[in-house]
Amino acid sequence: MTGRFISTYSIVLSLPMRIYQLPERGGSVHAAAATSLPAGGFTALSAVSKLGVYTATASPLGTGPNSYMVRQLLHEAGVKVLLPELVGDIGVAIQLVEANGSMTSIVTTGVESEPSREALDALEIHEGDLVHVSGSDLANPASAEILTGWAENLPEGVTLVVSVSPAVAQVPVSVWPRLLGRADVVSMNIREAATLSDILASYEHGTGVRGVMRPDAVFVRRLGVMGCELQLHADEPRISIPAYESTTVDTAGVGDTHIATMCAALLLGHDFVEAARMANAAAAITISHESALPVPSWEQIREVIKNGRV
Repeated sequence: MTGRFISTYSIVLSLPMRIYQLPERGGSVHAAAATSLPAGGFTALSAVSKLGVYTATASPLGTGPNSYMVRQLLHEAGVKVLLPELVGDIGVAIQLVEANGSMTSIVTTGVESEPSREALDALEIHEGDLVHVSGSDLANPASAEILTGWAENLPEGVTLVVSVSPAVAQVPVSVWPRLLGRADVVSMNIREAATLSDILASYEHGTGVRGVMRPDAVFVRRLGVMGCELQLHADEPRISIPAYESTTVDTAGVGDTHIATMCAALLLGHDFVEAARMANAAAAITISHESALPVPSWEQIREVIKNGRV
């Protein structure tokens, strides 16, 4: 293993509710509420750590009870906390999970929305480390500026992985060329890719996602039941990596698990194609049960790859 996985992806507390369908505006539906769970960056962090990689969070936690619980769970998952705690608490995400597995979220913000450039600059980032920045933390203009300014100045030899996130349309458009221009790997799903392409085209006519990335950066597009595709260089064709057979129960955290598994595999020395294949297997496992937790193990991932299905 050549380096560590360090993520600025913020951690919130989630309250998943299973519903038959979303209510009409002004209406109501009955829901089954599950036990509160840590979400956001927690899924990716615990997934990487479970796969045997040194894992650390560089997202703020607070002094409140939700932060205390998350800090204990991070410790149990083997994840290091790099930043000092802030007065306050982390936000809460209400997750509405429909019968077909699709999820809609409502998120309140807390101390995780207050990253400090000074605290980030004080971190010791080494050559060979992999830093993960999530687009979900860029919707706040102040946070976007802090995280982007820090990430675009990471030393050479540090791999920057950017995941676009469903909040893509809320991110200040000027952030994307700066962040993607430094990124070594960019991952997004079909919807996020289409939305970001439209945003960039309106910002500068004729500009697409690939146009603001470095030619040698890797583009990953997650295709759901069709797996994912890779473009290892701007001048190379895209490589299709098929999905594994599974049953969709809950889509929460599937994208985070895919990204986390790919990053862990890369840090453990696998090439991008093999890492994407492992990520597809992990995503198939995650989508087959309620909640993104527990995260997949190497044994489970290898079993899916061997059998072609969950």
